[in-house]
Amino acid sequence: MDKILERILKFFENKSIHFGLRTSIFIISIFVLTTSDYYFNFSYDYHLDNKIEKLESIDNLKKIYKTDSLKLAELIELENRIFKRKHYSDRLRNLDLNQINIFKKSDTTEIKSPVIKNDNTINKPIRSLFWMTLTSGYFFIILIIMLIILPFRGYPHNELKNVLGSIAGIIILIGVIGFLTWVGYKIPLISSNHPYLNYILNAILQSTLIYLIFWWNKTGKN
Repeated sequence: MDKILERILKFFENKSIHFGLRTSIFIISIFVLTTSDYYFNFSYDYHLDNKIEKLESIDNLKKIYKTDSLKLAELIELENRIFKRKHYSDRLRNLDLNQINIFKKSDTTEIKSPVIKNDNTINKPIRSLFWMTLTSGYFFIILIIMLIILPFRGYPHNELKNVLGSIAGIIILIGVIGFLTWVGYKIPLISSNHPYLNYILNAILQSTLIYLIFWWNKTGKN
């Protein structure tokens, strides 16, 4: 394991390899490792074993300090904190995007009233993930499409370093789109009957962001 890490470090420290190529491989490697870890639970098992080991240690300490109320209270607080600690995959799985249904046409759904004797229903507004993603990241989606097409345009775009650069760029842009969509969901509904107003707001906010990026870039050059 140490030898593998040493070789990886030497690769990224090798200045004879183009910096852009090293950066692209680094981003792609992180993405592949994170995705593999998320689906195969490599670090989750370690996290769980470590969590159980710490809880067992605290349980033993609680027996030792059972007559010391102050230390016992601190141990219980520490025990609760460790018990509630979550792995990053748990946080991702528990993300609430209201409705993971990209092609949902309706913006409302019916939920039965919890009162048994009353058969009334209430309307709960739902924002479409498709429109939230599109309006929160349309500019970056266009960039992704361009990066996908670019290697097919021939030399020099089809060189290995440029292809890897495009893949790394796509990964970064997907992350940006995901973050902007998450921020969009944090904005409360403007109108419960008209979720499309939030889509419009998302598009306006993103347009403002793009303008500021170009303005900052232009100012930096001057």
